[in-house]
Amino acid sequence: MEALDIPYVEEVGLRNASSNVWFRLPFTRGDSWQYICLRLGRPGTMYWDVKINDQHFRDLWELQKGSGSTPWGSGVRIANTSDVDSHIRYDAEGVVLSYQSVEADSVKKLVADIQRLSNARMFALGMRKLLGVKADDKQEDSTNADSKSPVGSKGVETSDKFSEQMRRVFRIEAVGLMSLWFSFGSGSGSGVLARFVVEWESGKEGCTMHVSPDQLWPHTKFLEDFINGGEVVSLLDCIRLTAGPLHSLAAATRPARATPVTAGPGVAAALSSMSKQGLLSSNVSSNINQSTATPAGNPMLSSGTAPPPGIQNLQGAAMLAAAGRGGPGIVPSSLLPIDVSVVLRGPYWIRIVYRKNFAVDMRCFAGDQVWLQPATPPKGGPSVGGSLPCPQFRPFIMEHVAQELNGIEPSFTGGPQNVVPANSNAPNMGSGQQLSMANGNRVNLSAAAAAISRSGPQVSSLNRVGPAHPGSPNLGAVGPALPIRRSPGAGVPPHVRGELNTAIIGLGDDGGYGGGWVPLVALKKVLRGILKYLGVLWLFAQLPDLLKEILGSILKDNEGALLNLDQEQPALRFFVGGYVFAVSVHRVQLLLQVLSVKRFHQQQQQQQQQQQNSSAAQDELTQAEIGEICDYFSRRVASEPYDASRVASFITLLTLPISVLREFLKLIAWKKGLVQAQGGEIAPAQKPRIELCLENHAGLTDNAENPSLSKSNIHYDRPRSSVDFALTVVLDPAHIPHINAAGGAAWLPYCVSVRLRYSFMENASVSFLRMEGSHGGRACWPSNEEWQKCKQRVARTVEGFSSGGDITQGRLRGVADNVQRTLHLCLQGLRDGGGATASSGAT
Repeated sequence: MEALDIPYVEEVGLRNASSNVWFRLPFTRGDSWQYICLRLGRPGTMYWDVKINDQHFRDLWELQKGSGSTPWGSGVRIANTSDVDSHIRYDAEGVVLSYQSVEADSVKKLVADIQRLSNARMFALGMRKLLGVKADDKQEDSTNADSKSPVGSKGVETSDKFSEQMRRVFRIEAVGLMSLWFSFGSGSGSGVLARFVVEWESGKEGCTMHVSPDQLWPHTKFLEDFINGGEVVSLLDCIRLTAGPLHSLAAATRPARATPVTAGPGVAAALSSMSKQGLLSSNVSSNINQSTATPAGNPMLSSGTAPPPGIQNLQGAAMLAAAGRGGPGIVPSSLLPIDVSVVLRGPYWIRIVYRKNFAVDMRCFAGDQVWLQPATPPKGGPSVGGSLPCPQFRPFIMEHVAQELNGIEPSFTGGPQNVVPANSNAPNMGSGQQLSMANGNRVNLSAAAAAISRSGPQVSSLNRVGPAHPGSPNLGAVGPALPIRRSPGAGVPPHVRGELNTAIIGLGDDGGYGGGWVPLVALKKVLRGILKYLGVLWLFAQLPDLLKEILGSILKDNEGALLNLDQEQPALRFFVGGYVFAVSVHRVQLLLQVLSVKRFHQQQQQQQQQQQNSSAAQDELTQAEIGEICDYFSRRVASEPYDASRVASFITLLTLPISVLREFLKLIAWKKGLVQAQGGEIAPAQKPRIELCLENHAGLTDNAENPSLSKSNIHYDRPRSSVDFALTVVLDPAHIPHINAAGGAAWLPYCVSVRLRYSFMENASVSFLRMEGSHGGRACWPSNEEWQKCKQRVARTVEGFSSGGDITQGRLRGVADNVQRTLHLCLQGLRDGGGATASSGAT
């Protein structure tokens, strides 16, 4: 004690010899803790103990015996004590700390134990004082307490309202010597959004908090700091304001399941009880109540909605992409596990990081609302921290909030099926329109822009209305100037509605770092849309470097290059040969538009059209082929999950000679036609098919000299006039034998990858390079011998077709068709027991 500067005194001068030592600790509070008695054991024993008389531990003693008359009420149980603290117990008078030996650090351990007891006691009493007991247990007491409040005392009334609000959403479940358990939610089992266990562990400074469900909070440091500082009100306020947004974020990052999930009725009640006042005006409250009662609004359970737009495009993914990012037997997801990370920058400050390049700050406020804004980078720029600019971020989220609260265009989508990029290439469209659209201008918005400019001053205050109560009657106050709720016959073309919303709401975007207010009831869908939007921005951000690397390594300066880059749209243009390709971000999708420079000049000079010969026409893409390129880009290249290797492969395709590119387009069009013609009850990703594989999963170490070529799964060797590519074959599930799925790694057992080389010199030919699958490369073939026979059979099929096959429908299409047939015949023979020899006669 002297070494630790602890004041103590021994009992002396008594008639009987005393073995008690009284001491005092500076951190103890309360009359019963001012002087603590250490009692030595009987002579000859090393036992000693410390007893503290305290009402809190007497209450725990009564609670352990099952008494319901304690200040904790009847709904609180006793929390178990860990084995490490088995030497601490409570009795009818207080708490006793018993020790069986005397060591050099015994007093130090004693002080640490008392410190933990004091901290746990202070936190438990603070929680009980703020939350009290269950309302049904001591309803009369609360009524009497309210009657004693001074009339007209505004501060007391505000405090009572705050405490009452806390009591509705928080509930103490268990209390112990060194721990306290409480929950946040509606109070019923189905409505608990999160459970917390706060304990003071031996050997640790401060408390430790455990949260269920796991990882709802990225870490609990800020919550633990509140507890260690004795700030119980701040702790509960922080949980109350951040639990809902974190639940919405967890639901937005979780994959959307195809099967509906029944929502717990208590969840909606928990969320509604959190609000201090009505969030929405009466004209939309019924819509919100209905939406919060559906599975889609359930922040606790998995979403019961259909997969978000773009997930259906996953059926076109290659074998490895389907394996790693959703597929048959796997919950379809548009997000990879590494796509999104969540960081707490402060107690009320949540940062959502998307693939390290983009970050959105979500700041939680009272009133069931959050502020979303792209993370502003420090002085060093986005490379040091923060986020790359997010153009049109504020109008994007405001549009989605309006859709969610007012039921406009509920199925917001940037899905490829809802946009027709081939419109820019329609035969009846003039070249002037093509050029203006390729420049990124929206030619149909001139009248709308004029109307917007006239009505701008009336609606420019919309972004300032939000901070008080977004979606509240303030939002309806701007109704005459901003027709948020449209009637079906508003006369606005469907493809312009989103642009009109963006233009009206987003006057001035603050350089891609403007934010907006989002009500909690709309947060999940807004976050899900933001993650799609960030994915599109991320994919667009990969384009400039990929274009410079790939075009620079394959083509000469006058054959292809990046023309211009507009970060504010965002949009870019590049040219390859005689074609200009314009890529722009449209809501949550990348769009591609193609313009033939030669055809544009020919239309500008009518006299040159007469001199056009048939041989020159052979070297030009038709309007249908250009439309196929644009459709393929939206449907397969710029679809979720976003992958830079797909874009690199697509750019490599564009560098091929027109005749070779036309072969790949025939293969793509044939595969798409087969998918559309297939029906039945088989899941889309399980239907037997063969397709061009754009994903490269070999890593970036294959070609150290030129990393861009390693990103692409299509390798164009221009000096040798050859191109290497891969076909993914999805086998017929009806013919696959029963195998153990373990050991497949990142492959699916019903998928096989066939890599080919197309040489397009004078004597064009297709050669077999390799074939691989799961389970050590042999896919679902149990025997390696049978697998090798099948590989040889596929190689002979490729060589046989290349030497004498029918190429009227396309050489690559014919090879793919024969490869698919051969694999299915081999698989059918394997199922029937004959192995690959059963199909040895097939061609």
